[in-house]
Amino acid sequence: MKDSMLEVGKILNTHGIRGEVKVQSWCDTPEDLCQLETVYIDRRPYRVQGGRVHGDFALLTLEGVCSIDDALPLKNKVLTASREELVLEEGAHFVVDLIGLEARDEATGEVFGTVKDVLEYPAQDLYVVEGERSYLIPDVPAFVKKVAPEEGYILFALLEGMAQ
Repeated sequence: MKDSMLEVGKILNTHGIRGEVKVQSWCDTPEDLCQLETVYIDRRPYRVQGGRVHGDFALLTLEGVCSIDDALPLKNKVLTASREELVLEEGAHFVVDLIGLEARDEATGEVFGTVKDVLEYPAQDLYVVEGERSYLIPDVPAFVKKVAPEEGYILFALLEGMAQ
């Protein structure tokens, strides 16, 4: 069963003296964090009263965090959000839902490993698959034929020499 809460970022520091926090976004973009209504820190809800993008980071104003003294204890805390509040594009998946899926070969249908991670790169993401061998498989249609987390697998088209 999927967890109803997802990790979305980490508070790196305070910003200014009015309690704003600087957050490293673990979403696709820092803007995604700014759109949330509520985030959770140690399971405690905080309404997001304001958010803006500052470089690669989100600066958030959280309800009840009104000064630097309120914000300092939140440094290095992980933010979570309700899965329902996060919007995915058609055909997109949360990385956490892909970890642990079987990796199947399109040609044979056989399981050749398990998805251990998804690495983010500028050109495309890479699936890290571990089995008898290790594989780094680009997240492009030529290699990723079907993503079926509900069924527990991803179907890949493999080329000879892809294994490390």
